[in-house]
Amino acid sequence: MESEGNINPKYSLIAKAFFENFEYNDEIGASLCVYHDDKLVIDIWSGYKDLKKQELWEENTVVPFFSTTKVVAASCLAICHSRGLFDYKDKVSKYWKSFAKNGKENITIAQLLQHRGGLAAIEKKLTIELIKDRELLEEIIAEQKPYWNPGSFQGYHCWTIGWYISALLSKIDTKKRRLKEFVEEDILPNINGEIRVGIDESFDFSRIAILKPISKTKGLFSMPFKFVKEFFNPWSLTSKSMLNPSFVSNHANFNRKDVLELEFGSGGGIGNAKGIASLFNGMTNPKHLLFLGKNTLDYLTQYPESPKHGFEDLVLKQNSFIFHAGFMKPSDQHNFSLHRSAFGGFGAGGSFVISDPENNLTFAYTMNNMSQEMMNMKREVQIRKAVYKTIANNEYKVVNT
Repeated sequence: MESEGNINPKYSLIAKAFFENFEYNDEIGASLCVYHDDKLVIDIWSGYKDLKKQELWEENTVVPFFSTTKVVAASCLAICHSRGLFDYKDKVSKYWKSFAKNGKENITIAQLLQHRGGLAAIEKKLTIELIKDRELLEEIIAEQKPYWNPGSFQGYHCWTIGWYISALLSKIDTKKRRLKEFVEEDILPNINGEIRVGIDESFDFSRIAILKPISKTKGLFSMPFKFVKEFFNPWSLTSKSMLNPSFVSNHANFNRKDVLELEFGSGGGIGNAKGIASLFNGMTNPKHLLFLGKNTLDYLTQYPESPKHGFEDLVLKQNSFIFHAGFMKPSDQHNFSLHRSAFGGFGAGGSFVISDPENNLTFAYTMNNMSQEMMNMKREVQIRKAVYKTIANNEYKVVNT
């Protein structure tokens, strides 16, 4: 498999794992970026951006990366926290006055970002036209009643968390910007590569790789039976959370221009591995303009206490993910790092970013062939093992692969 980019020879084992994803794990097109000790040691891309394998994946190719978008949104709030604009223990309503209704008055920013606020679904049916109207959407989500007593349970805010973050960001940011504008103005000029949450009409759509969606049958039936049962029950919280707006039920819709134009902070971001890795390296690099500083990083690297009723997720129907400050944390089931201080994000199909401050390490991956695993995805694990073998000389063991 031919590739382009740069590989520090000391990290060639990681590049080898990347190429083996094409040979053994059916990758079509992808990019990989690794920073170690604040140095860019791998920046490579290979394969094709179209499913007919006619158009080569290029340096400036970007691709939708689904829930990895959530940690881009969380990063915007972390940057604001580093600027002294809020505290995670503050109530959301301190900044967003109209949020303080229908049982949400005491929800803290920490609880919201830990997916404990009870706002995993929106009762009103959402459409593309409604989502385009960000002020109207803000009014709708501000009216939503929590589905459980905030703080007592965790339930994956699959599509909602990005809209709540964007609205809150617009109250906290000194320039009152929402997520799309904050990314374009404060993040994009200060990173290598590219990240966007909502594209403009003028964006060169030909640069966006085409997704090969997950097989619905394989995807659903790789999940626990009780999740599948609830997914097909239109009155369940799982169904309401995962299937509103309705267009998200078909991942191929994220190849559409009108969908990618939306500010969709939970799953509509596009970018490349260099962009995501550069952002996370910047936030942890004392010499970078985006450096978060000690106080914010201390908070991000903390390990959260369990909610009152444990980490069993009310939406996903399993103990799978642990969230803190909007980022994922390693767990026994999803042990993506050797250190509990690590934080990162993962998207449906296989995109990911991992920051491991203990090893001064950041690595990210984007691709267009979506795999059905929910966590510990084969291609991610392949790279993860090679990274820790190279960095820490550790034979990395993975649960539930």
